[in-house]
Amino acid sequence: MTDLKVHDVRGEIPDDDQSIRLMDHPDSAEEIPTLDMSPYLSGQSGGRESVAAQLRTISRTVGFFYLKGHGIPQDLIDRVFEESRRFHSLPSGAKSAIPYFDTGSFKSGYQPCFKDDYQRTNINIIANAKPNLVAKFSINREGGSGGLSMSDQERGARVNVWPENLPGFKETLLAYHAGIEKLGRQFLPLWATSLKLPLDYFDKFFATPHLTMSLLYYPPQKQIGDRQYGIAPHTDNALMTFLAQKDIPGLAVRMPSGRWRTVEIVPGALLVNTGNLIVRWTNDEYLSTKHRVINTNEVDRYSIPVFFGPSGDALIEVLPTCQSAERPALYEPITYLKLREWYYGPRI
Repeated sequence: MTDLKVHDVRGEIPDDDQSIRLMDHPDSAEEIPTLDMSPYLSGQSGGRESVAAQLRTISRTVGFFYLKGHGIPQDLIDRVFEESRRFHSLPSGAKSAIPYFDTGSFKSGYQPCFKDDYQRTNINIIANAKPNLVAKFSINREGGSGGLSMSDQERGARVNVWPENLPGFKETLLAYHAGIEKLGRQFLPLWATSLKLPLDYFDKFFATPHLTMSLLYYPPQKQIGDRQYGIAPHTDNALMTFLAQKDIPGLAVRMPSGRWRTVEIVPGALLVNTGNLIVRWTNDEYLSTKHRVINTNEVDRYSIPVFFGPSGDALIEVLPTCQSAERPALYEPITYLKLREWYYGPRI
């Protein structure tokens, strides 16, 4: 994939002892901004333009924000967390009976702690990170996310495997999954407005969007250091990530100063960050901010990210409003599927 990557979307990746210490011991007091969607979603005059302008500023400076006014019922979020607790409380044999498998690069199923191989891929931004101290159950969009070019066989392929004897589990997860898909699509005109593009510009890229939802479980981590993390420092790869947090902190993000900040829990807000895709689309104008998780608490930590991106066959090119003769494209065209193959491919 190196011939398709003219410029590294991840930016600079310092890997020295001091940089690792900053990641492990966050001390920044810089602000993570808040974006309130309600003026836009309620149809308020000028609401879309105002929210899009704020989104543009955030995406150019921090790349993380608390999202309020998103329209996802708190009761539904609470029920998904309860289902996550129920699932991760199952006997290990019941969970391990669910395979962790790949359908068109979109991963579903159950993976226990210490079983990922991200340390050998382009996901991790540091070398020699240990396998992550996190267990996950992931689902993806039924019918596939490959795009309109999918064959009938691909559209009919198995996408999700559900646990047995958990009544209400599947229905609750699918309800939240659908809510986040709606929310992600509502963001598309905001992205277009922020980049001076027609409101429907991004619609064609999201015919069958990528929507990976994971129920994450982090047991307490007794020691910090030695490149052991709940999730090692990385950048996300999709357009954006919608993260629901319960009540236990552990996530830290790299702030504009280069120092790291522990993310607080804001009741009623989703935490959102932009991914590698928007960096390519905007020719490095918008950010994909580095972040990591260490559960230093005495209790288990649960979180629920949903990664929202385009169809696998969407051709990702630097946007027309983000390049010029004076500002040439830093990235060659690449499909979202190929971008994902690079992300999960061998670390270089």
